[in-house]
Amino acid sequence: MAIRSHERREFAGRSGNGLSTRARSPGDPRQAGLADHSGPRTSSQPGWANWARVLVSLALVFHIAAVLAGAFGVPPSSPLQRAVADLFIPYFDLVDLGYSYRFYTEPPPTPVVTATLRFGHTRSEEVVRLPARHLAGPPMRHQRQLALANALFRDVLETKERTGDGSSSPLARAYARHFCRTWPECQSVTLHLQHHLIPEPDAVVRATSDPGAPAFDLFDEGLFTTPEWLGDFPCDSF
Repeated sequence: MAIRSHERREFAGRSGNGLSTRARSPGDPRQAGLADHSGPRTSSQPGWANWARVLVSLALVFHIAAVLAGAFGVPPSSPLQRAVADLFIPYFDLVDLGYSYRFYTEPPPTPVVTATLRFGHTRSEEVVRLPARHLAGPPMRHQRQLALANALFRDVLETKERTGDGSSSPLARAYARHFCRTWPECQSVTLHLQHHLIPEPDAVVRATSDPGAPAFDLFDEGLFTTPEWLGDFPCDSF
């Protein structure tokens, strides 16, 4: 039987790629799909320039070398290791990089800053501790508060060497100003500084080896030095 003309056209449309040769409208999604795959896709975001890649690579190499030099320079170490670590001391001070692995092999007592915030008759006073004992979020937040307390401790020492009085520390006044601005209802701030001492290993061993002994309290009052007054700061003076 002879094939009619319109059937021949249908057969020709189904042959080849299996796609009909019938004309499609410009808004046909199938036509848009064909256009999407008609050529290689290109990203609209340009890549980094070569000079930027070189600069970032050099910065990473320098940072890694500084961290390794600081870790290997901690005693027990050779004179060469300590000499190499000394080359990076300005960088350690710039980025506050004294808290990486092994930097605290022989840790000093931990400075603790307490700020007493007074609000007059509107509410009872509040005590803020740096570093806080319980702090939500990543551990780096606690480390940051340790760095803030240590910075104030060093500034108080330098102020004592210059003037003989640590209460005139410029950084203590800056901390008090920050507390006053953070708590708008605060009327005055009193700052104290003390140290959290490292317990003797023998005491820890005795407390943990005796089943009948109470649990060792790391925050026992005997492990803290007497608070040193750093000053009273009225908030209306800022």
